[in-house]
Amino acid sequence: MPMRHVVVRRVVLVMLGLLAMAPIARAGDKLEYRVLSQRPDRLIVQLPDGLVVLAQQIKTAPVASVHCWVKTGSVYEGKYNGMGLSHFLEHLVSGGTTSHRKESENNAILGKIGAETNASTSLDNVRYYINTSSEHVSEAIDLISDWMNNCQIVPEEYARERDVILREFAMGRGEPQRIFWKVTSLAAYPNHPARHPTIGYVDEYMTVTRDQIYDFYKRMYVPNNMVFVVTGDIDPVAVVNQVATLWKPYPAKGLPGVVLPVLDPIAEPKEVTGYADVDRPRLRLVWQGVRQGNTDEYALDILTSVLGDGELSRLNKTVRDADGLVTSIDAYNYSEPWGKGLIGIDATCESDTIDKAKEAILAQISRLYVEGVTEEEVARAKRKVVAGATYESQTAFAAAERLASDFINTGDPDYLDHYVEQLQQVTIEQVTAAAKKYLDPQHMVTAKLLPQKNVQPELSRPKEAEPDPRLAKKGEVYLMDLDNQALVKEMMSESQSTAAAPATVITPVKMVRLPNGLRLIVQKNTRLPIVSMQWYQLGGLMADAPGHEGVANAMCDMLTQGAGDMSADDIARKIEDLGAQLNSECGNSTFYVSAQSLSKDWPTVLSIMSQIVTHPTFDEGEWAKIKPRLLAEAGSLNDTWYQQVRNSVRAAYFGPDNPWSQATVGRTGVIEKLSAGDLKAFYADHIAASDSVLAVFGDVDEAQVIAEATKLFADMPGKAKVPFKPLDTKQAESKIVQVTSTKDLVAVQIAYGPGMARQNPDYAALQVMNQVMSSFPVGWFDQALRGEGPGLVYAVGSGIMTGVAPGYWAVMFNTKVPTTHEAMSRALAVVDRIRNETIDAATLDRARTAVIAGEASDMQSNGQRASMAALNELYGLGYAAGDKTIAQLKAVTAADVHRVANTYLKTPLAVVLTPEPFKDGDLPSLNASPTPASAPAPKAAEPAAPPASSPKADK
Repeated sequence: MPMRHVVVRRVVLVMLGLLAMAPIARAGDKLEYRVLSQRPDRLIVQLPDGLVVLAQQIKTAPVASVHCWVKTGSVYEGKYNGMGLSHFLEHLVSGGTTSHRKESENNAILGKIGAETNASTSLDNVRYYINTSSEHVSEAIDLISDWMNNCQIVPEEYARERDVILREFAMGRGEPQRIFWKVTSLAAYPNHPARHPTIGYVDEYMTVTRDQIYDFYKRMYVPNNMVFVVTGDIDPVAVVNQVATLWKPYPAKGLPGVVLPVLDPIAEPKEVTGYADVDRPRLRLVWQGVRQGNTDEYALDILTSVLGDGELSRLNKTVRDADGLVTSIDAYNYSEPWGKGLIGIDATCESDTIDKAKEAILAQISRLYVEGVTEEEVARAKRKVVAGATYESQTAFAAAERLASDFINTGDPDYLDHYVEQLQQVTIEQVTAAAKKYLDPQHMVTAKLLPQKNVQPELSRPKEAEPDPRLAKKGEVYLMDLDNQALVKEMMSESQSTAAAPATVITPVKMVRLPNGLRLIVQKNTRLPIVSMQWYQLGGLMADAPGHEGVANAMCDMLTQGAGDMSADDIARKIEDLGAQLNSECGNSTFYVSAQSLSKDWPTVLSIMSQIVTHPTFDEGEWAKIKPRLLAEAGSLNDTWYQQVRNSVRAAYFGPDNPWSQATVGRTGVIEKLSAGDLKAFYADHIAASDSVLAVFGDVDEAQVIAEATKLFADMPGKAKVPFKPLDTKQAESKIVQVTSTKDLVAVQIAYGPGMARQNPDYAALQVMNQVMSSFPVGWFDQALRGEGPGLVYAVGSGIMTGVAPGYWAVMFNTKVPTTHEAMSRALAVVDRIRNETIDAATLDRARTAVIAGEASDMQSNGQRASMAALNELYGLGYAAGDKTIAQLKAVTAADVHRVANTYLKTPLAVVLTPEPFKDGDLPSLNASPTPASAPAPKAAEPAAPPASSPKADK
């Protein structure tokens, strides 16, 4: 759901008004701040320097999420717009040298507290965050506060990150979605700085000096232009007091006035085209929408949901299913605080249907003008939007993002409640009127992304002159006030929630075995009115016969397309009318069906889910609709560099006799030949209660869950006709495989065997070993490939591919042709180092801390806990293996890490994705000489975005 602005005015309670005048401080502290809102689990204040601090207690796991958002995205760059200054600065601020700490000291603290950290830049803000365990929240607050106020931007870090971002430019030329957005924005924002890419234009970016960046930092990174948010298992008062103490030396400063032009209307139809190495064309229709705060926002949200959100949406039912002109389609509405947003429709189609698809979409919009929308459609859209927003707030990180974005964009930390109130008041007449007002084909941009094997050239600034908003007439510009005082004023005009969330009840996890052998795992958790229901069975891709991969995935996709006496439409209608979610999918090792609903609806959703699992119908007509979508998915497997290199490694490592050699969607030739009857027979042979687990976690009555599940799943057969048996994974031969690509970068993945199955007792030690090597920003790979000398790569990461059978451990990164040898050599040296060096106590401690913090972070939502319990049970670890896992991780020693490195990192297989094939001798030998145990650690690294993909355990 896009972020909105709610125009609601209420009288502020007298009690709240009095409370807002009273500072809170502990004895001995001389802290002053204005309390804007307070309740037992949340405190919101404004410091004297203008910084707004929001601290929210969420007691579901011992984790904390610390964020700072700065209102300084690319549209606010003024004379620097198009140079990528905000994005460049983000790279330097996050973890960079400050007046208090060197970069290496920042990295050491991040490693010690087991932090997950990153930053990102958008059109109108820059975001920094650290996720860590709650015991280390004070260190995380200290670090981010220091970065925001005291960054030095030293020359060597500036030079290194300039090279790293050049790698990001190259990566973007190989990512279809980035190319498509750049093409779209140039047409959709003709006279506005939003048309320029956030990263900038490479030729202009290369002219940016260190002094320009530092000047921009001092001008824009001021307390009254920032919002600080901390959520999780915290003490809100203690958090606010710490932030107030740390920020006391930094006064508010004047902010530059930002004048932005009002978007010119799209006076006539436009068509623009971009090209990328994609399998199928993509179509986008775009109209100008509204600015945040416009009363039409709510009608537009419902309109786009009716058009293209869900199986029952008009465009999915007609253009996709009935006409068969697209394989995917959706609609959306985005509004912005700085100007008119966009209303869009995106579709993927075939080369010969793109124009017909456009005509069909416009025909449906014309039909909407005449017929309008129905009460049923509007009610369904309202329920889906409201429920979806509730589902998104289950983790500390998600809650922090919502608080930050809602406050910055609306001045209302309780915006969601107000948004729901306004949404419920929208009428069918308003939705129809919005369609007529905004979706006019004469004021529309048509953007196409067409397949082309040649590399997309880097965009340059458009030749037409930039408009000067200062010369515009009054009323034709937006004067943007970036000072937080404007948001505080807005907040104090709204009513604030003063009631704490009800006390949360979380019971111990329990498991019962039903008469047919199905294992049922249940946990009651009342923090949010949400229930997660997940069914898993051993099988997945591993159940496919070698050479026939794709049957299992197709079978899973068909489970929701009709069951019992319900058609596909019946299932979709029941689920969407409740605002619930339901999916059936295939992993490497399992089949699974997952559902999520509001707590009052779980019995209905579980009943539907049971029919899907036990009595799917496999209708031929529905298969005729699903089949083209699967073929499109299979055909698009190599659209991005990280997909292509990962798929190539799987094929080379596992070989033709193992189904894991393929992606889970399978082979195009197999999918083309499948019938609904084939899928029904596969289902009948493989589905069985004895190999399955059902997990229900959330706001439920446990006894009721057991009674309902016993009744609903009674028809499930106990034993499978074809017993599941994982295939043995053979040791891959050590070699380098070159794959020619048109993408303008080199991508490398090096997989090491022999792998291990998930249930292997060495798994904990391998996790710790992986954390030593790949943990931004202190991992050995991050340091060696990003922090030592010029930035050789943009993305780097390593991980474990595993399941019911042994997989592999692998490292993946991207670089350029001239630096490939050096990047591979450094990566291989890091592997040799972990095999030959016994890690010190500090390195071991930071790796264990990080893995344990990650385990806790992965157990915050009902869905995460249900999935983990089910998979642990299926893998033979036991449904309650979480505590055991933590104990195993705490027990890992340096000797264990050394042992697993030498046991499982023996035989490397590398895939090099390259636009220019390398000659013999151009690439290093995979059997590099060992690094001496006494070798010094590589230089510390700068922050970067995490790898776009890295190998990991799969379901």
